[in-house]
Amino acid sequence: MGRSTEGARKRGRPSKFGRPARVVALTLPEDVVDRLRREHRDLGWAIVKLLDADRGPVPPRKADAEPDVELVTVADRQSLIVVNREVIKNLPGVNIIPLTGNRAFLALDIDRGMSDLELAATDRLAERTLDRLERRALAKLRAQLTDWRRDQEMRVHTRAIIVVERRSRALPPRRRRGRAT
Repeated sequence: MGRSTEGARKRGRPSKFGRPARVVALTLPEDVVDRLRREHRDLGWAIVKLLDADRGPVPPRKADAEPDVELVTVADRQSLIVVNREVIKNLPGVNIIPLTGNRAFLALDIDRGMSDLELAATDRLAERTLDRLERRALAKLRAQLTDWRRDQEMRVHTRAIIVVERRSRALPPRRRRGRAT
């Protein structure tokens, strides 16, 4: 379980702007193109330069920021699948059990396994109402699940968990002496 796909470097050309980017086609008036080319010969750089100057550069994501999907070791060689519950909010047949802050672990309904979790992620990804962040996190979850399933160094065990939840914030009633409960 020590392997991490997060740490793997991508091969090929480095990111043009030093942060995630995408190709966008747009039509601009000729005079705007001329003005942008005076800023920079590359129109993409010219636009980024003008926008960054207007509001300052976008800070890169912190290296220590918690990922949306990860394995968290809880015992010797055993880990839980932990997600950002502010991004991954719902998976059919899966309980998202809060830990601390925005972290939560995934617990399957009874009689469900890893393939059910992969299918739940795939089904959610098919929904058109997902926002961009949740879609990206679910795609990452699905890819990680596939990698973990194919990894010969890993075995997946499904366990039932017990969650005890208080009905109210009030303290539990005290036991009376002499009575068995």
